[in-house]
Amino acid sequence: MEVWEKIYSAIKDRIKEEDRAFERAYLRFGEARRWLVEQVNLGPHWLVLEIGYGQGYLTMELASALKTGEVIGIDLLGEESTIRVTRWFANQIGVKQRIALVTSNSTKLPFKEETFDTVVSFLALQDIRKTMGSEGVLATVAEACRIVKKEGTIAMADDSFPSCRPKGDKGMLFDAIKCHWHSLLPSTEEIIEHMERNGISKIKVLSYDPKESLPPKDAERELRLSVEWMKPFGVEVDFEGFWKEVSQIVKDQGRVFNQVILLLGTKA
Repeated sequence: MEVWEKIYSAIKDRIKEEDRAFERAYLRFGEARRWLVEQVNLGPHWLVLEIGYGQGYLTMELASALKTGEVIGIDLLGEESTIRVTRWFANQIGVKQRIALVTSNSTKLPFKEETFDTVVSFLALQDIRKTMGSEGVLATVAEACRIVKKEGTIAMADDSFPSCRPKGDKGMLFDAIKCHWHSLLPSTEEIIEHMERNGISKIKVLSYDPKESLPPKDAERELRLSVEWMKPFGVEVDFEGFWKEVSQIVKDQGRVFNQVILLLGTKA
């Protein structure tokens, strides 16, 4: 059983019937998280930092790939939103002994230089963009470069780079979401240049197509609920204005999950 399947099995009876379709789709999106872990090629004893662990889905993938190593997750949100949920998942999955969770701003991490074997993030940069702008994203990348060991790896994966934009009408939906949710990232070229200035080399640009989508009814419900999910970040979304722009596209096509782009490099 895959890690995302274990998570779904643990929570399915706690999910409202009308929410199950998009929750399951997002958890199946966990195949992209598993792909990320495979690209990093974790050593069994590594010390891993995860930036923006959220509800711990990637944390579970990382911890499950370790033997005696440890995942330290940092997130800006507090006990109720992140720590309690992630610890509960860790108990369900059986990896509690391999994780530690810290509340911290990603632009000023409380760790010494060259502490971690790898630093990873998955869809965290877009949340940092919402709250701290592109400057916060670049500062986070610089901090990741600072605290990774020499010969260690940096792995930054997201689906909100400009090059993640789908073609056709789906691209219009991408544009509207990134505009109203303030989540469009700097280009991969700009992030790569910033990584190189901070000592990272051999940077690969890899992509993953999750081949996942939501039908119209579930796509609309997920988008409406995500307005509430943004409030803890201090992001107010004009959903009615957004919906006027894209309602017909969603009703005709639903929502396709964007490709994930991974920037993977090594500290020289």
